[in-house]
Amino acid sequence: MTLIAPLDWGLGHATRCVPIINECLAKGEKVIIAADGAAAAFLKQEFPNLTHIRLKGWRMRYFWPLPLALALQVPFFGVSILLEHWRLQQIIKRMGVSRVISDNRYGLWSRDIDSTIITHQLYIQLPQWLKLLEKPLHAFTARLLRRFAHIWVPDYADAQKSLSGALSHGGAMDAAVEYIGPLSRFSADTMDEPSLPVPQVLVVLSGPGRQKKMFTKRILRRLNGVAKRILVVGAEPNLKYQITNGNALVVNHLSTQELNSLLKLAPHVIARSGYTTIMDLHRIGRRAILFPTKGQWEQEYLAKRWRNGQ
Repeated sequence: MTLIAPLDWGLGHATRCVPIINECLAKGEKVIIAADGAAAAFLKQEFPNLTHIRLKGWRMRYFWPLPLALALQVPFFGVSILLEHWRLQQIIKRMGVSRVISDNRYGLWSRDIDSTIITHQLYIQLPQWLKLLEKPLHAFTARLLRRFAHIWVPDYADAQKSLSGALSHGGAMDAAVEYIGPLSRFSADTMDEPSLPVPQVLVVLSGPGRQKKMFTKRILRRLNGVAKRILVVGAEPNLKYQITNGNALVVNHLSTQELNSLLKLAPHVIARSGYTTIMDLHRIGRRAILFPTKGQWEQEYLAKRWRNGQ
């Protein structure tokens, strides 16, 4: 019995678990999905016949000044890791789990079963004014990761081909690190006919709710009168809405097949610079205008790295 548990910080961690779940099922493994929030809602839609349990996790709150926000939340992060670890032990006893695959959930390891973590952030990149803290942060991250038997990095082992750059190739590699190649729920070869009209501009949203709303307003304001047809996808499978705003249609969520087709067909794509988005674009061979989420240093690093198609 394999337990698969993604982090609920946006949909990216959940969507990139789709190929992992499909591979486990293809091998005949029984899979339990443990998630919370939008991640849980998305995976229930993708895999309605599997067993789903709620496994609540800690979510970062972004407010300004950001250094103060991070400092205040470090103790809660530590407590959440301990709680996740304790909850996993209960699930192992109750449900007979023999293997766990965690996406960026550092507390989901156990000495009693095979434990794997999926992460591309082996070497978190900080802004210039915090560079002095990078080495201690990398040491702390490495200590958390050593608890897992396997560390799966969804990227190429060749640093020259790497999509995540220094995030996964920024230092010496631990023996447990395995590069498994980029993960994406999308297909490069197949495409269904979309039910929605193909827009001139497709905007794919992600990230924290408040910042996502602000970004939507800013994008619609800048595109007002520029494009004939705009489609904004909200990445919120746990909500139901469809709003028409002038020449823009805003929807809460699209199926994997629908979004796959529209990403291939839309002349222009605008998205956040999250790593899962970059893997998705890479899989289907698309370019996009990338905007990092303010305060998310990983996205700021990736946006700069890919500004010139790097």
